[in-house]
Amino acid sequence: MNAQKLLYVFTQAPYSNSAGLEALDAVLIGAAFEQDISVLFIHNGVFQLNQNQSTNDGVKQFTKAYKALEDFGVENIYVDQLSMASRGLTSSQLICQTESLESEQVRALIADQFRVFTF
Repeated sequence: MNAQKLLYVFTQAPYSNSAGLEALDAVLIGAAFEQDISVLFIHNGVFQLNQNQSTNDGVKQFTKAYKALEDFGVENIYVDQLSMASRGLTSSQLICQTESLESEQVRALIADQFRVFTF
């Protein structure tokens, strides 16, 4: 069976709801089935990658797991350049290595996928 191109799009800030953790779980499941996985952080989803974050009320900080995505075969990790700039984040503040994409590149990435999952 050929690997299918799957894109997981993170659109929400971490810890505001369960979307970030659910998206991370979905990415790891896709990787376990040896699919061609790409991850895109856009809009408030770029905050998922901020290395300087803390949680309250005993919530486990799951975002540290992004550092291990490459170990699971997920090498295509993208961040929307405009979303980063408009939220005052720089690449030096991110928890893992990403490739920054301009708006046209984001559209091309999405168009090139077999399935897109948005969280």
